[in-house]
Amino acid sequence: MIAAPIKILFVCYGNICRSPMAVGVARALHGDTLQAASAGIAPVGDRPSEESVIVIRALYGIDIRDHKPRSVAAVDPGRFDFVIAMDLYVYEKLMEAAVVPEDKLYAWDIDDPLGRGVEAYFAAAEKIRDRLDQFLANRSVGL
Repeated sequence: MIAAPIKILFVCYGNICRSPMAVGVARALHGDTLQAASAGIAPVGDRPSEESVIVIRALYGIDIRDHKPRSVAAVDPGRFDFVIAMDLYVYEKLMEAAVVPEDKLYAWDIDDPLGRGVEAYFAAAEKIRDRLDQFLANRSVGL
């Protein structure tokens, strides 16, 4: 019997940099064993940042350019096993809004690379990979 995939929702501020990058990293490293989605607390624009597209393609060969930013309000966070706020500010906003069951909500420390150059995006992608590895190992999900 094949185990159901772990469902993770990544949430950042604008849903154009960190959370779409996290989806790309999750898909590249964990394939079908993990279902990743993303949203933002204040989505911006109609596509991911160009730097996030370039970095995820360069590091993982994954194309995220078709990503469409969306609000966490447009997603049912309760259907996910875990909801990961990409930073403490986003975590606090999600707690205030009470849109995510508290036992499913986690905070990471991924700095927003927007406007800081492509190297900041590479650093964010590497940190996302490291945090995801740690997160999954701590949950003993067998990936």
